[in-house]
Amino acid sequence: MLKRIIELIKIREVRSKLFFTLFILAIFRLLTAVTIPGVNLKLFKEVVANSDVLQIFNMFSGGAFARLSILTVGLGPYINASYILQLLSAVFPSIKELYTGGPIERKMLTVYTRLLSVPLAIGQSIAVYFGLTTLGSKLGVSSLKFITVHSGLDVIAIIAILTFGAIFTMWLGELISEYGLGGGSSIIILAGILVSLPTSLHYAWGVLYSDITKFIFVLALAIILILAVILALAYYKVPVIYAHRVRASGLSGQENYMPIPINPAGVMPVIFAISIVRIPAALSSFFVAQHRWPSLAHVAATLNYFLNNFWYSNILILLTTVGFTVFSAFLVFRPKEVAENLAKSGGFVKGVRPGRSTEEYLRRVLVGSVVWGAVLLGVLVLLPNIMVMLLKLPTLVVTGTGVLIIASVVMDIVRQVEALHATFAEPIQYF
Repeated sequence: MLKRIIELIKIREVRSKLFFTLFILAIFRLLTAVTIPGVNLKLFKEVVANSDVLQIFNMFSGGAFARLSILTVGLGPYINASYILQLLSAVFPSIKELYTGGPIERKMLTVYTRLLSVPLAIGQSIAVYFGLTTLGSKLGVSSLKFITVHSGLDVIAIIAILTFGAIFTMWLGELISEYGLGGGSSIIILAGILVSLPTSLHYAWGVLYSDITKFIFVLALAIILILAVILALAYYKVPVIYAHRVRASGLSGQENYMPIPINPAGVMPVIFAISIVRIPAALSSFFVAQHRWPSLAHVAATLNYFLNNFWYSNILILLTTVGFTVFSAFLVFRPKEVAENLAKSGGFVKGVRPGRSTEEYLRRVLVGSVVWGAVLLGVLVLLPNIMVMLLKLPTLVVTGTGVLIIASVVMDIVRQVEALHATFAEPIQYF
């Protein structure tokens, strides 16, 4: 293994991309240490450690959210802009052409994503500021103040700083995508997860005193890791034949296969599922204290009890994760378009007629594979919460979303490095 790594580092292209990626990550980590003026950082870190929603925000900011850094908003606007355009592509043909077009259309799509990220960054910066000012009351402790301002100018300055941080983080991610290893956004998120992971594991290990609890802890982590690797790599092979030569005796073809991942949408279904459950729970906690509208407070109290109950909330997260995974799969992998493109390229699924029959076959295969992936993804999300409850840990040690991102990004980097090795490595001289 070490010999293989040394061999890869000897390739100049791999080495330059690796060092450039590390350089950009060093800049990013340096800026995460610069906090927003007037914040209570120690108190806020304790709140983030006990909230899975805030941990997801922290994860997508590359670890900057827990530090209340100037990069707190992070990649959230850029990721949301990409997902919004992807959803709109299913409705508007002009946006759909940007995804299916060539290099020029891809550049236009990148420009539109950047432009859409700016207003989203401003909106999320405003939301972060007002969220910090009202978070204490939503948690039931109105005396908690995570940020202190003295004038309206301070508010404008903080929102401007957060907006700049979001756009600057987006720029760093694009630099890595163009000149470094892997996808820039994914690498920044991965760096934030890996920085906090050793501390969390060491803290949890110190809290566990008996050998049985430590064994259960290690076993649960192993299962979480195995599930994440399966979801990142597993796919269903659809046998495809491409016609390449016509002879007098008939049609000769080259057999290949089309991979259909069991989890085409990645971690996005998990984010939507947890947001649907946790964000209303936080809002209901706020309305419970409203005495002006007793009926609204009663409804909010009932909803708050239901959404904050361990089993009710986790079952709801499981069901919504499965639903969003299946729904998102059809946005990422569209059977009708795949069948049409397959026919245009002279290919057909082995044993299936081209056209409508191929579309129906691909839809059945997609549903069959994605259902299994959705169930495994739901289990991956629930396992860390169940582990915290059974072992009575004070905080979440890892999240299923974070482990899935680690597995996906690492595999993506490995594929890119192998491609560079196949392209630029010198041939072996046997004589």
